[in-house]
Amino acid sequence: MESEGSVPTWLAEQIEDRCPGFIEEDRRYTAEHADDGFLTPIRLGSWIDEHVFEFARKSGWLNAISYYAVREARYQRASVCWSQSVDRWRKARPILHPSFEEWLAEAAKCDDTANLLPEIRKERQCFKLVSPEKLDQAVTSYIEWEAFAYWCRPALEAGAPLPDIVASELQCRCPGFVEFNESARDEDHLIQQDWHRLMVWVADHFFIEAKREGWFDAILISVRNHPRGIRTLEYWEYCDDRWASALPVPYPSFEYWRHNADRYVDLGAD
Repeated sequence: MESEGSVPTWLAEQIEDRCPGFIEEDRRYTAEHADDGFLTPIRLGSWIDEHVFEFARKSGWLNAISYYAVREARYQRASVCWSQSVDRWRKARPILHPSFEEWLAEAAKCDDTANLLPEIRKERQCFKLVSPEKLDQAVTSYIEWEAFAYWCRPALEAGAPLPDIVASELQCRCPGFVEFNESARDEDHLIQQDWHRLMVWVADHFFIEAKREGWFDAILISVRNHPRGIRTLEYWEYCDDRWASALPVPYPSFEYWRHNADRYVDLGAD
C-alpha cells in the first residue's frame, strides 16, 4: 500500500479475505475525508485492534499485547522487512509483488536488530549464536529456575534456619548449594547475597552450554521482557512485603507458590 500509494485490486481481495468489511469501510472514510491523504495502512492497524483483538481491547489489556509483541524478534524482523520493502519498491516497483507467505519467509531472514539503537544492537548480538527454538527452551527453563529461587529467597534471607521444605527442595534440586552458601556467607557476611549466589549456582550448573557458547546473556535479556518472568518478580515483591516481619508457617510449597505467582495481578500498579 505504501509503495503504490493505493490499495491494488489483488491486495484488496486478500485484505477482504482476512479483514472482511475493512475495504468498504475504508472507501467510505476516504470519500468523506479526501483531504486527509492516504492513511489506509494506519486505519488497517486500528481496524485490526478494534476487530481482531476486540476481546482484549474491551477488557483493557490490548496495550499489554502491544508491549510484549514489539519486543518479539519476529516483530522486529517483520518491521525491518517492511521498511526495506517500502524503500526498495518505491525505487523500483516489482513486476510481481510477493504473496504474504513469500513475504513472511523473506522477513524471517531479516536482521531483527537492524532498526535498533547501536548500543542495543550490540547487546543483542548474542542472539545470533543460538537458534530461536533452542533459546525459547532455555528461557522457559531459566524462568522456572528463577521462580524457584524467588520462592527460596525469603527463607534464605531471613537469617534463621531454613524451613524444612526449603532445605529439602534445595538439597533435591541443587545438591551442595546449602553448604556452599553457608561457607560463602561466613566469608562475606552479606546475607542479602544468598539469592544472587543461588542464581549464579543455577547458571553455572544448569546453563553450562549457553555460557560456554556465549549466548547466556540472550537468556537473561529474554527473561527480563517475558510476561511470566515479570509476573513472578512482582509476586515475589508482594510476598516479600507481606512476609517482612515473619515467614509464613507453614511455608508454602513451591508448587503452590508457583501457581499463585502465575495468577498474580498487581491491580495497584500504574
